[in-house]
Amino acid sequence: MYDIIIIGSGIIGSMLAYDLSRFNVSVCVLEKNVEIMNEVSSSNSGLVHAGYDPEDGTLKAQLNLIGAKRYPQIAKDLNVDYKQVGSLLVSNSMDEHEALLKYAQRATQRKIDVKYIQQDEIRRMEPNISDSVLEALFFPTTAIITPWQMGFACMNYAVLNGVKLFRQTKVIGIDKNENYTVHTTQGVFESKCVINCTGLNGVDVAKYQDPNSEHQLEFRKGEYQVSDIRDESYLNHVIYPMPSKLGKGVLALKTIEGNLMFGPTSYVIDNRYDFSTTVNGLNEVDSKISQIIKPLAKNRMIRQFAGVRPGSITKDFIIENKDGFINVIGIDSPGLASAPGISEYVIESFLKKDFELESKMNLVDFKWKKHLSSNERNELIKDDSRYGRIVCVCETISEKEIMNAIHLPVGARSIKGVKRITRPGSGRCQGGFCESEVVRILARELNVDMKDIPYDNDVFLTPLGGHDETR
Repeated sequence: MYDIIIIGSGIIGSMLAYDLSRFNVSVCVLEKNVEIMNEVSSSNSGLVHAGYDPEDGTLKAQLNLIGAKRYPQIAKDLNVDYKQVGSLLVSNSMDEHEALLKYAQRATQRKIDVKYIQQDEIRRMEPNISDSVLEALFFPTTAIITPWQMGFACMNYAVLNGVKLFRQTKVIGIDKNENYTVHTTQGVFESKCVINCTGLNGVDVAKYQDPNSEHQLEFRKGEYQVSDIRDESYLNHVIYPMPSKLGKGVLALKTIEGNLMFGPTSYVIDNRYDFSTTVNGLNEVDSKISQIIKPLAKNRMIRQFAGVRPGSITKDFIIENKDGFINVIGIDSPGLASAPGISEYVIESFLKKDFELESKMNLVDFKWKKHLSSNERNELIKDDSRYGRIVCVCETISEKEIMNAIHLPVGARSIKGVKRITRPGSGRCQGGFCESEVVRILARELNVDMKDIPYDNDVFLTPLGGHDETR
Protein backbone atom coordinates (compact mmCIF):
# COMPACT_ATOMS: atom_id res chain seq x y z
CA MET A 1 0.00 0.00 0.00
CA TYR A 2 1.45 3.33 -1.11
CA ASP A 3 0.36 6.88 -0.42
CA ILE A 4 0.86 7.90 -4.05
CA ILE A 5 1.22 5.98 -7.31
CA ILE A 6 2.66 7.89 -10.27
CA ILE A 7 1.83 6.30 -13.63
CA GLY A 8 4.41 7.21 -16.23
CA SER A 9 8.08 8.17 -15.94
CA GLY A 10 8.56 10.84 -18.56
CA ILE A 11 9.84 14.23 -17.46
CA ILE A 12 6.61 15.01 -15.53
CA GLY A 13 6.52 11.70 -13.64
CA SER A 14 10.27 11.86 -12.98
CA MET A 15 10.09 15.44 -11.70
CA LEU A 16 7.18 14.55 -9.41
CA ALA A 17 9.12 11.55 -8.10
CA TYR A 18 12.10 13.83 -7.45
CA ASP A 19 10.05 16.43 -5.56
CA LEU A 20 7.96 13.92 -3.61
CA SER A 21 11.01 11.88 -2.55
CA ARG A 22 11.90 14.74 -0.22
CA PHE A 23 8.68 14.32 1.78
CA ASN A 24 7.54 11.63 4.22
CA VAL A 25 5.13 9.90 1.83
CA SER A 26 5.45 6.48 0.22
CA VAL A 27 5.59 6.74 -3.56
CA CYS A 28 5.92 4.29 -6.41
CA VAL A 29 6.23 4.89 -10.14
CA LEU A 30 4.78 2.48 -12.70
CA GLU A 31 6.39 2.53 -16.16
CA LYS A 32 5.29 0.26 -19.02
CA ASN A 33 8.57 0.54 -20.95
CA VAL A 34 12.00 -0.97 -20.35
CA GLU A 35 13.45 2.51 -19.84
CA ILE A 36 12.15 5.72 -18.32
CA MET A 37 11.97 8.92 -20.43
CA ASN A 38 11.28 6.78 -23.48
CA GLU A 39 8.43 8.39 -25.44
CA VAL A 40 7.38 12.06 -25.54
CA SER A 41 10.20 13.11 -23.23
CA SER A 42 12.91 11.51 -25.38
CA SER A 43 12.04 13.24 -28.67
CA ASN A 44 11.77 16.99 -28.31
CA SER A 45 13.87 20.12 -28.68
CA GLY A 46 15.32 20.10 -25.14
CA LEU A 47 14.42 23.76 -24.61
CA VAL A 48 13.60 25.62 -21.42
CA HIS A 49 11.51 28.31 -23.07
CA ALA A 50 11.61 31.79 -21.56
CA GLY A 51 7.81 31.82 -21.25
CA TYR A 52 6.56 34.58 -23.58
CA ASP A 53 4.72 32.31 -26.03
CA PRO A 54 1.76 30.74 -24.12
CA GLU A 55 -1.51 32.67 -24.12
CA ASP A 56 -2.42 34.77 -21.09
CA GLY A 57 -4.52 33.05 -18.45
CA THR A 58 -3.40 29.51 -19.30
CA LEU A 59 -1.68 26.92 -17.16
CA LYS A 60 0.97 26.84 -19.86
CA ALA A 61 1.81 30.50 -19.26
CA GLN A 62 1.79 30.14 -15.46
CA LEU A 63 3.77 26.91 -15.21
CA ASN A 64 6.31 27.68 -17.95
CA LEU A 65 7.48 30.66 -15.89
CA ILE A 66 7.68 28.65 -12.66
CA GLY A 67 9.46 25.75 -14.36
CA ALA A 68 12.02 27.99 -16.06
CA LYS A 69 12.84 29.64 -12.73
CA ARG A 70 13.26 26.30 -10.92
CA TYR A 71 15.49 24.57 -13.48
CA PRO A 72 18.83 26.26 -12.69
CA GLN A 73 18.76 25.17 -9.04
CA ILE A 74 17.59 21.63 -9.86
CA ALA A 75 20.34 21.29 -12.46
CA LYS A 76 22.92 22.55 -9.96
CA ASP A 77 21.72 20.18 -7.23
CA LEU A 78 21.85 17.16 -9.54
CA ASN A 79 24.96 18.23 -11.52
CA VAL A 80 22.93 18.12 -14.73
CA ASP A 81 23.97 20.17 -17.77
CA TYR A 82 22.00 23.41 -18.09
CA LYS A 83 23.03 26.25 -20.40
CA GLN A 84 21.34 29.62 -20.61
CA VAL A 85 22.14 30.31 -24.27
CA GLY A 86 19.48 32.88 -25.13
CA SER A 87 17.17 32.87 -28.12
CA LEU A 88 16.26 35.07 -31.08
CA LEU A 89 12.67 35.33 -32.27
CA VAL A 90 13.18 36.57 -35.84
CA SER A 91 10.99 38.38 -38.33
CA ASN A 92 11.34 38.07 -42.10
CA SER A 93 8.90 40.77 -43.18
CA MET A 94 7.42 44.02 -41.96
CA ASP A 95 4.05 42.23 -41.91
CA GLU A 96 5.36 40.39 -38.83
CA HIS A 97 6.46 43.56 -37.05
CA GLU A 98 3.24 44.00 -35.06
CA ALA A 99 3.32 40.38 -33.91
CA LEU A 100 6.92 40.85 -32.80
CA LEU A 101 5.91 43.86 -30.70
CA LYS A 102 3.07 41.83 -29.16
CA TYR A 103 5.54 39.21 -27.91
CA ALA A 104 7.84 41.93 -26.57
CA GLN A 105 4.96 43.47 -24.65
CA ARG A 106 3.84 40.09 -23.29
CA ALA A 107 7.37 39.27 -22.16
CA THR A 108 7.67 42.62 -20.39
CA GLN A 109 4.34 42.07 -18.62
CA ARG A 110 5.60 38.66 -17.43
CA LYS A 111 8.93 40.16 -16.29
CA ILE A 112 10.88 38.18 -18.87
CA ASP A 113 14.08 39.84 -20.09
CA VAL A 114 13.73 40.92 -23.73
CA LYS A 115 15.60 43.20 -26.11
CA TYR A 116 14.61 44.42 -29.58
CA ILE A 117 17.51 44.19 -32.07
CA GLN A 118 17.97 45.04 -35.74
CA GLN A 119 19.89 43.52 -38.64
CA ASP A 120 23.44 44.64 -37.86
CA GLU A 121 23.34 43.38 -34.26
CA ILE A 122 21.56 40.16 -35.28
CA ARG A 123 24.38 39.39 -37.72
CA ARG A 124 27.03 40.10 -35.12
CA MET A 125 25.31 37.63 -32.79
CA GLU A 126 24.61 35.06 -35.52
CA PRO A 127 26.87 35.34 -38.60
CA ASN A 128 24.96 32.52 -40.35
CA ILE A 129 21.51 34.04 -39.93
CA SER A 130 19.38 34.07 -43.08
CA ASP A 131 19.72 37.12 -45.32
CA SER A 132 15.94 37.52 -45.19
CA VAL A 133 15.84 38.18 -41.41
CA LEU A 134 15.01 41.87 -40.75
CA GLU A 135 14.62 42.18 -36.97
CA ALA A 136 14.40 40.06 -33.84
CA LEU A 137 13.67 39.89 -30.15
CA PHE A 138 16.47 38.58 -27.96
CA PHE A 139 15.46 36.55 -24.88
CA PRO A 140 18.63 35.94 -22.81
CA THR A 141 17.01 33.52 -20.33
CA THR A 142 16.16 30.79 -22.88
CA ALA A 143 18.10 27.67 -21.88
CA ILE A 144 18.86 24.18 -23.14
CA ILE A 145 19.05 20.85 -21.31
CA THR A 146 19.31 17.22 -22.33
CA PRO A 147 15.81 15.99 -21.42
CA TRP A 148 16.62 12.36 -20.64
CA GLN A 149 19.69 13.36 -18.61
CA MET A 150 17.44 15.52 -16.42
CA GLY A 151 14.80 12.78 -16.15
CA PHE A 152 17.28 10.04 -15.31
CA ALA A 153 18.95 12.25 -12.71
CA CYS A 154 15.61 13.08 -11.08
CA MET A 155 14.56 9.42 -10.96
CA ASN A 156 17.90 8.21 -9.64
CA TYR A 157 17.69 10.78 -6.85
CA ALA A 158 14.09 9.74 -6.13
CA VAL A 159 14.91 6.02 -5.95
CA LEU A 160 17.88 6.66 -3.68
CA ASN A 161 15.49 8.52 -1.38
CA GLY A 162 12.79 5.88 -1.12
CA VAL A 163 10.65 6.03 -4.27
CA LYS A 164 10.00 2.60 -5.80
CA LEU A 165 10.25 2.29 -9.58
CA PHE A 166 8.62 -0.61 -11.41
CA ARG A 167 9.53 -0.91 -15.09
CA GLN A 168 7.84 -3.10 -17.70
CA THR A 169 4.69 -2.63 -15.63
CA LYS A 170 1.78 -1.58 -17.82
CA VAL A 171 -1.44 -0.39 -16.20
CA ILE A 172 -4.44 -2.34 -17.50
CA GLY A 173 -7.18 -1.23 -15.12
CA ILE A 174 -7.98 0.88 -12.04
CA ASP A 175 -10.65 0.34 -9.36
CA LYS A 176 -11.69 2.64 -6.54
CA ASN A 177 -13.16 1.53 -3.24
CA GLU A 178 -11.75 3.10 -0.10
CA ASN A 179 -8.40 3.33 -1.91
CA TYR A 180 -7.24 2.91 -5.50
CA THR A 181 -6.36 -0.54 -6.83
CA VAL A 182 -4.16 -0.34 -9.91
CA HIS A 183 -4.05 -3.52 -12.01
CA THR A 184 -0.88 -4.03 -14.07
CA THR A 185 0.89 -6.66 -16.13
CA GLN A 186 3.12 -7.23 -13.07
CA GLY A 187 0.42 -7.53 -10.42
CA VAL A 188 -1.76 -5.25 -8.30
CA PHE A 189 -0.72 -2.03 -6.56
CA GLU A 190 -2.76 -0.05 -4.04
CA SER A 191 -2.59 3.60 -3.06
CA LYS A 192 -4.54 6.49 -1.59
CA CYS A 193 -3.80 8.70 -4.61
CA VAL A 194 -2.94 8.14 -8.27
CA ILE A 195 -1.23 10.65 -10.57
CA ASN A 196 -1.74 10.01 -14.28
CA CYS A 197 1.35 11.24 -16.20
CA THR A 198 1.07 8.84 -19.11
CA GLY A 199 1.67 11.20 -22.02
CA LEU A 200 0.46 9.56 -25.22
CA ASN A 201 -1.92 7.33 -23.22
CA GLY A 202 -3.25 10.02 -20.89
CA VAL A 203 -6.89 9.83 -21.94
CA ASP A 204 -6.91 6.01 -21.94
CA VAL A 205 -5.69 5.89 -18.33
CA ALA A 206 -8.04 8.72 -17.33
CA LYS A 207 -10.94 6.59 -18.56
CA TYR A 208 -9.97 3.78 -16.17
CA GLN A 209 -10.93 6.15 -13.37
CA ASP A 210 -13.82 7.86 -15.19
CA PRO A 211 -15.24 5.98 -18.19
CA ASN A 212 -17.27 9.09 -19.03
CA SER A 213 -14.24 11.35 -19.27
CA GLU A 214 -14.60 13.71 -22.23
CA HIS A 215 -10.98 14.74 -22.47
CA GLN A 216 -9.57 14.56 -25.98
CA LEU A 217 -5.97 14.69 -27.14
CA GLU A 218 -4.58 15.65 -30.53
CA PHE A 219 -1.33 13.96 -31.54
CA ARG A 220 1.15 16.07 -33.51
CA LYS A 221 4.23 14.54 -35.07
CA GLY A 222 7.37 16.62 -35.44
CA GLU A 223 10.39 15.62 -37.53
CA TYR A 224 13.96 16.76 -36.83
CA GLN A 225 17.42 16.66 -38.38
CA VAL A 226 20.66 16.57 -36.37
CA SER A 227 24.17 17.56 -37.45
CA ASP A 228 27.64 16.43 -36.43
CA ILE A 229 29.15 18.10 -33.35
CA ARG A 230 31.93 19.40 -35.61
CA ASP A 231 29.46 22.11 -36.68
CA GLU A 232 29.07 23.39 -33.11
CA SER A 233 30.46 26.86 -33.92
CA TYR A 234 27.92 27.43 -36.72
CA LEU A 235 25.23 28.60 -34.30
CA ASN A 236 25.32 30.53 -31.02
CA HIS A 237 21.69 30.87 -29.90
CA VAL A 238 18.30 29.24 -30.32
CA ILE A 239 16.63 30.73 -33.42
CA TYR A 240 12.83 30.80 -33.61
CA PRO A 241 10.66 31.83 -36.53
CA MET A 242 7.43 33.70 -35.80
CA PRO A 243 4.97 31.23 -34.20
CA SER A 244 1.83 30.10 -36.01
CA LYS A 245 -1.33 28.23 -35.01
CA LEU A 246 0.68 25.01 -35.51
CA GLY A 247 3.21 25.90 -32.82
CA LYS A 248 6.60 27.54 -32.50
CA GLY A 249 7.64 26.44 -35.98
CA VAL A 250 10.83 24.93 -37.40
CA LEU A 251 13.66 26.26 -35.24
CA ALA A 252 17.43 25.96 -35.07
CA LEU A 253 19.35 25.23 -31.90
CA LYS A 254 22.57 23.80 -30.57
CA THR A 255 22.26 20.94 -28.10
CA ILE A 256 24.17 20.67 -24.84
CA GLU A 257 26.61 18.29 -26.56
CA GLY A 258 27.21 20.59 -29.54
CA ASN A 259 25.06 18.99 -32.25
CA LEU A 260 22.88 21.35 -34.27
CA MET A 261 19.21 20.40 -34.38
CA PHE A 262 16.60 21.63 -36.84
CA GLY A 263 12.84 21.10 -36.53
CA PRO A 264 10.15 20.18 -35.75
CA THR A 265 7.43 19.96 -38.35
CA SER A 266 3.89 19.75 -36.99
CA TYR A 267 1.28 17.35 -38.38
CA VAL A 268 -1.79 15.85 -36.73
CA ILE A 269 -1.58 12.05 -36.95
CA ASP A 270 -3.89 9.16 -36.05
CA ASN A 271 -1.22 6.70 -34.93
CA ARG A 272 0.27 8.17 -31.76
CA TYR A 273 3.23 5.78 -32.05
CA ASP A 274 4.25 6.83 -35.55
CA PHE A 275 7.86 7.90 -34.96
CA SER A 276 8.87 7.50 -38.61
CA THR A 277 10.59 10.22 -40.58
CA THR A 278 9.43 11.05 -44.09
CA VAL A 279 10.89 12.59 -47.22
CA ASN A 280 8.21 15.29 -47.20
CA GLY A 281 8.73 16.09 -43.54
CA LEU A 282 12.51 16.41 -43.84
CA ASN A 283 12.16 18.47 -47.01
CA GLU A 284 9.89 20.81 -45.08
CA VAL A 285 12.53 21.18 -42.37
CA ASP A 286 15.10 22.06 -45.09
CA SER A 287 12.76 24.59 -46.67
CA LYS A 288 11.68 26.34 -43.50
CA ILE A 289 15.06 26.40 -41.80
CA SER A 290 16.41 28.43 -44.73
CA GLN A 291 14.08 31.25 -43.67
CA ILE A 292 16.01 31.73 -40.41
CA ILE A 293 19.60 30.51 -41.05
CA LYS A 294 21.82 29.66 -43.98
CA PRO A 295 21.40 25.86 -44.17
CA LEU A 296 24.23 23.44 -43.61
CA ALA A 297 25.17 21.02 -46.38
CA LYS A 298 23.09 17.84 -46.31
CA ASN A 299 26.18 15.70 -45.75
CA ARG A 300 26.61 17.34 -42.33
CA MET A 301 23.42 15.65 -41.08
CA ILE A 302 24.01 12.43 -39.15
CA ARG A 303 20.53 11.61 -37.90
CA GLN A 304 16.81 12.20 -38.36
CA PHE A 305 14.13 11.45 -35.79
CA ALA A 306 10.51 12.21 -34.99
CA GLY A 307 8.57 12.82 -31.80
CA VAL A 308 4.86 12.94 -31.04
CA ARG A 309 3.26 15.59 -28.82
CA PRO A 310 -0.05 14.82 -27.03
CA GLY A 311 -1.85 18.17 -26.90
CA SER A 312 -5.31 18.82 -25.50
CA ILE A 313 -7.90 20.15 -27.93
CA THR A 314 -8.40 22.95 -25.36
CA LYS A 315 -4.86 24.14 -26.24
CA ASP A 316 -3.88 24.04 -22.55
CA PHE A 317 -2.54 21.51 -20.08
CA ILE A 318 -5.12 19.33 -18.31
CA ILE A 319 -4.25 19.19 -14.61
CA GLU A 320 -7.12 18.22 -12.31
CA ASN A 321 -7.90 16.27 -9.14
CA LYS A 322 -10.88 13.92 -9.34
CA ASP A 323 -11.33 12.24 -5.96
CA GLY A 324 -7.64 11.59 -5.43
CA PHE A 325 -7.02 10.70 -9.08
CA ILE A 326 -4.89 13.49 -10.52
CA ASN A 327 -4.73 13.83 -14.29
CA VAL A 328 -1.63 15.54 -15.67
CA ILE A 329 -2.27 15.07 -19.38
CA GLY A 330 -2.28 16.99 -22.64
CA ILE A 331 1.26 18.10 -21.84
CA ASP A 332 2.69 19.33 -25.12
CA SER A 333 5.03 22.30 -25.58
CA PRO A 334 6.16 23.92 -23.29
CA GLY A 335 5.86 20.73 -21.24
CA LEU A 336 9.57 20.18 -20.73
CA ALA A 337 10.12 23.78 -19.66
CA SER A 338 7.07 23.59 -17.39
CA ALA A 339 7.85 20.24 -15.73
CA PRO A 340 9.21 21.64 -12.42
CA GLY A 341 6.28 24.07 -12.36
CA ILE A 342 3.77 21.30 -13.03
CA SER A 343 5.23 19.21 -10.20
CA GLU A 344 5.10 22.16 -7.80
CA TYR A 345 1.53 22.95 -8.86
CA VAL A 346 0.31 19.38 -8.28
CA ILE A 347 1.96 19.22 -4.85
CA GLU A 348 0.82 22.66 -3.68
CA SER A 349 -2.70 22.58 -5.16
CA PHE A 350 -3.70 18.98 -4.50
CA LEU A 351 -1.33 16.79 -2.48
CA LYS A 352 -0.76 19.15 0.43
CA LYS A 353 -4.52 19.12 1.03
CA ASP A 354 -4.62 15.32 1.37
CA PHE A 355 -1.26 14.51 2.96
CA GLU A 356 0.83 15.99 5.75
CA LEU A 357 3.93 16.54 3.67
CA GLU A 358 6.75 16.82 6.16
CA SER A 359 10.28 17.16 4.84
CA LYS A 360 12.54 14.13 5.21
CA MET A 361 15.76 14.30 7.13
CA ASN A 362 19.08 12.89 5.92
CA LEU A 363 18.34 12.81 2.21
CA VAL A 364 20.81 10.91 0.02
CA ASP A 365 22.65 13.14 -2.43
CA PHE A 366 22.94 12.22 -6.11
CA LYS A 367 25.22 13.85 -8.68
CA TRP A 368 25.00 13.11 -12.39
CA LYS A 369 28.35 12.05 -13.87
CA LYS A 370 29.11 14.22 -16.87
CA HIS A 371 31.29 13.36 -19.85
CA LEU A 372 34.89 12.92 -18.80
CA SER A 373 37.60 15.36 -19.82
CA SER A 374 40.97 13.95 -20.95
CA ASN A 375 42.55 14.84 -17.62
CA GLU A 376 39.73 13.24 -15.62
CA ARG A 377 39.95 10.09 -17.74
CA ASN A 378 43.71 9.84 -17.30
CA GLU A 379 43.37 10.05 -13.53
CA LEU A 380 40.66 7.36 -13.45
CA ILE A 381 42.69 5.04 -15.68
CA LYS A 382 45.34 4.89 -12.95
CA ASP A 383 42.88 3.00 -10.74
CA ASP A 384 40.80 1.21 -13.39
CA SER A 385 42.15 0.49 -16.87
CA ARG A 386 38.61 0.01 -18.21
CA TYR A 387 38.28 3.81 -18.36
CA GLY A 388 40.89 3.60 -21.12
CA ARG A 389 39.14 0.89 -23.16
CA ILE A 390 37.26 3.12 -25.60
CA VAL A 391 34.10 1.49 -26.95
CA CYS A 392 32.59 4.50 -28.76
CA VAL A 393 35.32 6.29 -30.70
CA CYS A 394 33.03 9.07 -31.98
CA GLU A 395 32.07 10.21 -28.47
CA THR A 396 35.10 8.79 -26.56
CA ILE A 397 33.06 6.54 -24.24
CA SER A 398 34.82 3.75 -22.34
CA GLU A 399 33.75 0.31 -21.20
CA LYS A 400 33.73 1.45 -17.56
CA GLU A 401 31.44 4.39 -18.30
CA ILE A 402 28.96 2.02 -19.94
CA MET A 403 29.19 -0.27 -16.93
CA ASN A 404 28.51 2.69 -14.64
CA ALA A 405 25.40 3.56 -16.67
CA ILE A 406 24.07 0.03 -16.23
CA HIS A 407 24.68 -0.03 -12.48
CA LEU A 408 23.05 3.26 -11.54
CA PRO A 409 20.09 2.90 -9.13
CA VAL A 410 17.97 3.44 -12.24
CA GLY A 411 20.40 1.97 -14.71
CA ALA A 412 20.26 1.27 -18.42
CA ARG A 413 18.55 -1.95 -19.51
CA SER A 414 18.67 -1.42 -23.28
CA ILE A 415 20.91 -0.10 -26.06
CA LYS A 416 18.90 3.14 -26.11
CA GLY A 417 19.20 3.43 -22.34
CA VAL A 418 23.00 3.25 -22.49
CA LYS A 419 23.00 5.74 -25.36
CA ARG A 420 20.95 8.26 -23.42
CA ILE A 421 23.00 8.02 -20.25
CA THR A 422 26.51 8.02 -21.75
CA ARG A 423 26.10 8.76 -25.52
CA PRO A 424 27.69 5.74 -27.28
CA GLY A 425 26.03 5.64 -30.70
CA SER A 426 25.36 9.39 -30.74
CA GLY A 427 28.24 10.34 -33.04
CA ARG A 428 28.70 10.32 -36.79
CA CYS A 429 28.63 6.51 -37.16
CA GLN A 430 25.40 6.29 -35.11
CA GLY A 431 26.46 3.09 -33.40
CA GLY A 432 27.83 1.38 -36.49
CA PHE A 433 31.06 0.45 -34.71
CA CYS A 434 30.15 0.39 -31.01
CA GLU A 435 26.62 -1.00 -30.78
CA SER A 436 27.58 -4.68 -30.78
CA GLU A 437 30.05 -4.06 -27.96
CA VAL A 438 27.37 -2.19 -25.98
CA VAL A 439 25.14 -5.26 -26.33
CA ARG A 440 27.94 -7.51 -25.12
CA ILE A 441 28.57 -5.34 -22.04
CA LEU A 442 24.85 -5.12 -21.23
CA ALA A 443 24.46 -8.90 -21.47
CA ARG A 444 27.51 -9.51 -19.30
CA GLU A 445 26.60 -6.99 -16.60
CA LEU A 446 22.92 -8.01 -16.45
CA ASN A 447 23.71 -11.73 -16.72
CA VAL A 448 21.36 -12.30 -19.65
CA ASP A 449 21.83 -13.67 -23.15
CA MET A 450 22.84 -11.12 -25.80
CA LYS A 451 19.74 -11.98 -27.84
CA ASP A 452 17.58 -10.84 -24.93
CA ILE A 453 19.01 -7.31 -24.84
CA PRO A 454 16.37 -4.91 -26.21
CA TYR A 455 17.22 -2.01 -28.47
CA ASP A 456 14.43 0.14 -27.13
CA ASN A 457 11.02 -0.99 -25.88
CA ASP A 458 11.30 -4.70 -26.63
CA VAL A 459 10.57 -6.75 -23.52
CA PHE A 460 13.31 -8.88 -21.99
CA LEU A 461 12.80 -12.58 -22.55
CA THR A 462 14.66 -13.22 -19.29
CA PRO A 463 13.36 -11.57 -16.08
CA LEU A 464 15.77 -9.22 -14.31
CA GLY A 465 15.24 -10.73 -10.88
CA GLY A 466 11.75 -9.32 -10.31
CA HIS A 467 10.17 -5.99 -11.14
CA ASP A 468 11.38 -3.88 -8.22
CA GLU A 469 14.06 -1.74 -9.85
CA THR A 470 15.22 -0.24 -6.56
CA ARG A 471 17.53 -3.16 -5.83
